[in-house]
Amino acid sequence: MPDAPEGVRKNRSCEFCRMRKVRCDGQKPSCRTCINHQRECFYKPSSLKPRPTQAVIDELRAENKELLTAIQRLKDGAGPERVRPTLQSIRDKDQGARQAVSLLSPLSSSNISLHNPDKTQDGAGESQHVHAAPDRASVNTSPYLSVDECGNFNNFGPSSAWQMVIETPRGVGTATAPNIQNTLVANAALSRQLEHQLATFDELDGVPIDLAIHLLDLHWNRQHHTFLLTYRPAIIRDLLEQGEFGSRFLLNAIFACVSKFSTRTEVCELAAGSHFFRRCDELINQENLLFNPSLPTVVGLLLLGSSYVARGLTTKGWLLTGYALRMIFDLGLHIDQEPTADDAIQIEIRRRIFWGAFICDKLQSLYLGRPFAIKLRDAHVSLELNDIMEEKEAWTAYVDTTIPSATNAITHGPHVSTCSVSCFQYFCLLSKIMTRIIDEFYVVGATVTGAQSSLRSIDDLLQKWEKNLPDGLRLDPTAHNSSNVVHAPNVMCLHVIYSTLVVLLHRPLVADGHLRSASPPAASWKRCSDAAERITRVVSSYRQLYGLRAAPYLISYGLYVACTIHVRNTGANTNEMGVDHRLLLACSLHWLEELAVPNPAVLRTVAIIHKLINTRGVDLSMYPEPAIVGITQTSANTMQGQNSEGAIPSIAATITDTRDYPNFFQSEWNESFSDDILYGVMDQQFSSFGEFMPEVDLLH
Repeated sequence: MPDAPEGVRKNRSCEFCRMRKVRCDGQKPSCRTCINHQRECFYKPSSLKPRPTQAVIDELRAENKELLTAIQRLKDGAGPERVRPTLQSIRDKDQGARQAVSLLSPLSSSNISLHNPDKTQDGAGESQHVHAAPDRASVNTSPYLSVDECGNFNNFGPSSAWQMVIETPRGVGTATAPNIQNTLVANAALSRQLEHQLATFDELDGVPIDLAIHLLDLHWNRQHHTFLLTYRPAIIRDLLEQGEFGSRFLLNAIFACVSKFSTRTEVCELAAGSHFFRRCDELINQENLLFNPSLPTVVGLLLLGSSYVARGLTTKGWLLTGYALRMIFDLGLHIDQEPTADDAIQIEIRRRIFWGAFICDKLQSLYLGRPFAIKLRDAHVSLELNDIMEEKEAWTAYVDTTIPSATNAITHGPHVSTCSVSCFQYFCLLSKIMTRIIDEFYVVGATVTGAQSSLRSIDDLLQKWEKNLPDGLRLDPTAHNSSNVVHAPNVMCLHVIYSTLVVLLHRPLVADGHLRSASPPAASWKRCSDAAERITRVVSSYRQLYGLRAAPYLISYGLYVACTIHVRNTGANTNEMGVDHRLLLACSLHWLEELAVPNPAVLRTVAIIHKLINTRGVDLSMYPEPAIVGITQTSANTMQGQNSEGAIPSIAATITDTRDYPNFFQSEWNESFSDDILYGVMDQQFSSFGEFMPEVDLLH
């Protein structure tokens, strides 16, 4: 057998012995084992492998140590904000770590890029960056991360924990985003042109078509713009084509919730829509909707839940909302998807429903004092909405042509931009800050140290939120002499909630409760007083422009919060400054009573404020109801000519921009705030409404 070439050596064992793992004597040309088995003996030559140098060995050892150190850091409970730096510190010689780093996003980022509704169709313009509340994720994700021997990152265990550190898709590429936006806007415009075809129907689920269109128009005019739960093009399309969003349950839920705003005789005779509420209960039972989640069912349950709470049936409202929120996760709406040309409408609907549910969840937590279901760590669905049809659309108050013009006088408001998309996006960001306030100040376990340490950061977030508002959403209720500055109702509601959160943030630190320290911050009560006055001014403008008959329930909550501050400022002193606060209190209380007409649950807050007035010995006799009505009507008439900002002249003229509020921290103010709680004020069933809304066994 010829000698092996240089650099190649023969195996010590033949192939037969090596495969059988038996001893081979290595004899040539045939070993003894192969001779005994009468087999051909074959030796396979192999190339000599160079031994690794010491430098290569040292480098591999250093890399191995570096990887083990990084893994140990992750296992030691490093927060999400430390994950990216830890992974980036690894020397990347393959694509494993680089791929993992590209999937991670810093949860502590203070900026969320929102789509700019003003962006032109050719893609010009810049995205707006809006400061949002940092997501303080508390779950340790290190147990769900692993690195295999090849350096590839894997995850296991609960998928939601991994989603916490997966970057939310920030929209489609620049080449396709304008196309998707143009497609959705065009689809919305075409859908609007088809709405008149509904008039060719005789009825919608037994409701005469004239009444059905009337209730739908009321919904699109007010309720729709607050939460954007109902995607108008999809509902109109499916009503005409008997599609998914033409659901009888969703349709009756819309009718039930908006019926309280109708002044038509046939609606009033139905006990403010009790027929539609009962119909919804029937459909829930007949179609087994609670056990068959769908997008229309989620929307219908959220609408009903909010309406039941506003009407005083808190238990039923809470339970229906809870079903909807569980369906959110069951349907995967908390997982964002990148829109394509094929599913852009569906992705748009999913995003709107998720964020609308997020807002409803936080508001009900405030009203009822109960825990919310969607945590900040779950709120990573993109806020970028591509259908901007309603952003610059002119908003005009709904006018029912079947009612004499005199009855509709108050509803003839100005023509303003709806700003529906941007207002909704900023409401979502505000709701994220609301979540932090509830977590730090109102849930069980809140401490003085934790609250005080969070006060500055959350207050900064609120101020940054207001500072970053686009021009169309800015509102200065103190500028009562300015002209041609009018906002749509949904924008004014946004500012009421903002000022309400300021009070919710600062009042616990001055109240005689578990969060008050020996030396509460002196500026907190002034911040509460400024915010309360701002709420009254905004509602004053709202009432004069649009009336309170169709105002949402959140306006009532904001006015109640303002009254809790006004009543204490009024009782704190007897000088001329006290008259200003007395007027603020009198007007706010009167408007709160007006809001109890469409929302019976508001009567509970009215009773609380009256009790506080009696306890503090506050005298409002100089502002009887007829006098207040006269003041506001006179102001409304004046506003038609010049005062478009809508502030009451009597209030605006007697309160200057710089003033000192009563020293709340004097000994006489060491009182409890337990009689006028802010978190959970509505956590009580309003029994007087029960006769109109008989309970139905939803699980039958």
